[in-house]
Amino acid sequence: MNILFVSTVDLDKNGISTFIINHAISLAKKNEVSIVAPNKVQSIIKKNLNEHNILLYEFPNRKKHPLKYFFNLISIMKNHHYDVLHVNGNSSTMALELIAGKIAGCKNRIAHSHNTTTEHPIINKILYPIFNFGLTERMACSDETGKWLFKDKKFIIIQNGVDLRLYKPDIRKRNKIRNQFNLNDNDIVLGNIGVFNYQKNQQFLIKLLSDLNSSYKLILIGDGEKKSELLTQVKTLNLADRVIFAGKVNNVSDYLSAFDLFLMPSRFEGLPFALVEAQASGLKCVVSNRISHSSNLTDNVNYLNIENYTKWVDFIKKIKIEPFNSRIKNIQDIQELISNKGYDEKENLKLFNKTLDELLYFK
Repeated sequence: MNILFVSTVDLDKNGISTFIINHAISLAKKNEVSIVAPNKVQSIIKKNLNEHNILLYEFPNRKKHPLKYFFNLISIMKNHHYDVLHVNGNSSTMALELIAGKIAGCKNRIAHSHNTTTEHPIINKILYPIFNFGLTERMACSDETGKWLFKDKKFIIIQNGVDLRLYKPDIRKRNKIRNQFNLNDNDIVLGNIGVFNYQKNQQFLIKLLSDLNSSYKLILIGDGEKKSELLTQVKTLNLADRVIFAGKVNNVSDYLSAFDLFLMPSRFEGLPFALVEAQASGLKCVVSNRISHSSNLTDNVNYLNIENYTKWVDFIKKIKIEPFNSRIKNIQDIQELISNKGYDEKENLKLFNKTLDELLYFK
């Protein structure tokens, strides 16, 4: 097979990118695989893709120059004769890539839904008929994300699995990260992973920290357009010694070992990859009620109303943080729960590969 993955969000440290890269690497063992990214990609990601013989196209003009982007897509698809176009996104704006694929003659055009809403509802509604005209297959990371975008149409669920072996809590990794940021054993470390934007709502966490005592610290992993606002908020609330901006990291599992509690106050979300990772590390999680409830794979996820700020403060104050040794002791049972619910990356990769094989065979 000759397969083209397209990311409609920046190919970077985020859930959609992780999904694309992991599946591209798996398929590249026996197939020709390319990726289109709407941004300038970090050198470390480029190196990883190059080592697996994956061709990368950087088209940083999807939003600013959509027509140029559209015709670039048509050009590369005509030149490379792709068997499968796999577009990953959150809304019917994927119509741009799907129609390009149709014009270029790609017979199998998959739209893969990764969220349960969009920041552009009007555009989503306008493009929806074109979106449906352009696709041939539908995929989603959960039942909720599929029903949101595809409505009553049939779709295939490919869950956001993780390599469970990588997420086992490790005392050495924990100590290394906590020592790096001068955190002591009595500190309660709250953690969050995500792009700094409206959806992920990290401002909520900084405000939350201001109503918790000084033993609570917050580590934010990520970067994005809201960073300057977050920094200003931290300064205004005098929390500079309690909020750690870790940036984009390549060792997420190490940080998860260092966390005591995982928080995710998203304003909207499908089934976030970071929440699966946090559970795979044995963490208790407190998340927004606007996140898909099917994300509770371990009974360690608590959903709170994002409009009820006081409840978040009270709830976190009452949580008893279990000793790290207990996390280590219980991790095998926890990861077994995750695997049994279909979130083992190895099994998901097999399902995805099998689905594409069947797609081409029956056509």
